[in-house]
Amino acid sequence: MPGIILSVDIGTSSLKAALIDLDGRLKAFSRMAYSAGSGVVGAGDWEYAFARTVGNLHDQAPDLGIDGICISGNGPTLIPISYGGEALPPLYWNGGRALPPSEGESPSFFLPHAAWFKKSSPEGYEKTMLFMSSHEWLASRLGAEAVTVLPSEPYEPYYWDDGQCRLYGLDRDKFPPFIKMGSVMGKVSPNAARLFPPFPGLKSGTPIIAGGPDFITALIGTGAAWPGDVCDRAGTSEGINVCVSGTPPEKAVKGKGFRVLPHAMEGLWNVGAVIPSSGKLFEKYRIETGQENRSYGELLGELIFQGSMPGIPPGEPSVGPHDKPLDERIVMGRDVLCAIGFSVRSALESLGLSGFAVREMRVSGGQGKNPLWNQLKADIAGVSLMIPEIPDGELAGNAVLSAVALGESGSRGNKGLAEMMSRMIRIREVYEPRPETALLWEEKFRRYRGQSS
Repeated sequence: MPGIILSVDIGTSSLKAALIDLDGRLKAFSRMAYSAGSGVVGAGDWEYAFARTVGNLHDQAPDLGIDGICISGNGPTLIPISYGGEALPPLYWNGGRALPPSEGESPSFFLPHAAWFKKSSPEGYEKTMLFMSSHEWLASRLGAEAVTVLPSEPYEPYYWDDGQCRLYGLDRDKFPPFIKMGSVMGKVSPNAARLFPPFPGLKSGTPIIAGGPDFITALIGTGAAWPGDVCDRAGTSEGINVCVSGTPPEKAVKGKGFRVLPHAMEGLWNVGAVIPSSGKLFEKYRIETGQENRSYGELLGELIFQGSMPGIPPGEPSVGPHDKPLDERIVMGRDVLCAIGFSVRSALESLGLSGFAVREMRVSGGQGKNPLWNQLKADIAGVSLMIPEIPDGELAGNAVLSAVALGESGSRGNKGLAEMMSRMIRIREVYEPRPETALLWEEKFRRYRGQSS
């Protein structure tokens, strides 16, 4: 039997975990939403969710052992760790708590959060021994070294260096040394094996492989790793990421709000259009209409009618199948879905005008698990959506990294990643935009763009 990887992703609103074999087959999956009593999700909530999901995986596959563990996480989130080992409240990537450097410019995504923490909590900063990301912290709880996982060497300026730390007035020794994503960063300690008893397969000595930021591992896990490939990472927020070759394409995107970063494959770059609301907008709709306890599948089935209806024009006919009047919350929900779809179409249009035409996207995340939404989104956006066999790209990406680290490919670097992605990543189905809906959505998009401009 192929080896088994325990793949974990620490998301913004939930933790996901899976058992995946070295042929890329999903053996078990579990997800747990956080329910922090204080309203602020902290490291303890991540650890609790990890223990519960690992226990659930064991219930699903009691006969499977674990040959490696790989953890990814949301970023750039930092956790201050005290000299006594206490994890202080996280400095979240989307918390708006950041300060610019005292002088000069800095590309770091992390140091502005640490600078804010130093200014707002001098005592907390003084008792902080290290700043770590979520996935690095959980890995250290399992027995890994306290390190910073770098996706690739060109990423170093986007993390920190001596010069940038001086610009922010921060102590460089509070930031752990770098190791490369996909390296073995330690082994499960005897204490950790006892700490998480629900899974007997979590044994002392099991290799811990360095995962990375969730958007990077999603690129790997969808196979979006060659020039022209596009990954649509759709969850609480959404990012449309285009893989490009050559020199950094800053000139083509300057002033257009895109994010240009190195790719996981060295020598390539990633041009990203970020849609910050996306899934959060639909969650807000659920809360405002008192439907938090209804599943996404049930809600989408109610909002997106199947059959001859080609689309769901916003604010228009308020009747459903069999000419039954729609209640206000359904009309509102359909408008929300249209707004999400039009945001994606706007981002794709902007990318196209900058020379990055998108015709198909590999989808990662919860939004890609519903067939009705996938078809509607393909229709509205006018592009094909490719759904991988494992739709949570972060989890699949962690498994690919682990396979390379454990020597399954026989190669390292780009060659090893490419070999294992070809072997482990498969597209399950493709949603093509329906020609009969094209004119309808073109008209609705023009109206939406005019209203939002």
